[in-house]
Amino acid sequence: NRTTVPKSLTATAMTNTTTIRPGTQTTIPSTTMTVRPTLAPQPSPIPTGTYTVSNGSRTCIKAVMGLQLMAQNTQVRQMEYVAVNPNETQTSGSCGTTQAELNITFSGGFINFTFVK
Repeated sequence: NRTTVPKSLTATAMTNTTTIRPGTQTTIPSTTMTVRPTLAPQPSPIPTGTYTVSNGSRTCIKAVMGLQLMAQNTQVRQMEYVAVNPNETQTSGSCGTTQAELNITFSGGFINFTFVK
């Protein structure tokens, strides 16, 4: 069997050779891209309110705070921030000698705090 290659088709082999001598270090610069994470949207500012529980003229709980909860939105299956507007809440509770309760009810639900001495 004999194969002939026409003269118009030629193949050339090229070899790149790198010689590294002892004690010589070669650094090849690399190009990298830094991928920055996508930032989550910042929650809205939390309105601050004053929540009190009294026993007659004696106040046993006074909480000055902004209230924000993280809750699961079942329709879109995603966690969401829920800020409680203090102007749209009802506050109740009880005063005791060793325990006091602050109950805050709002349109999305309620939260109860129990304070124990």
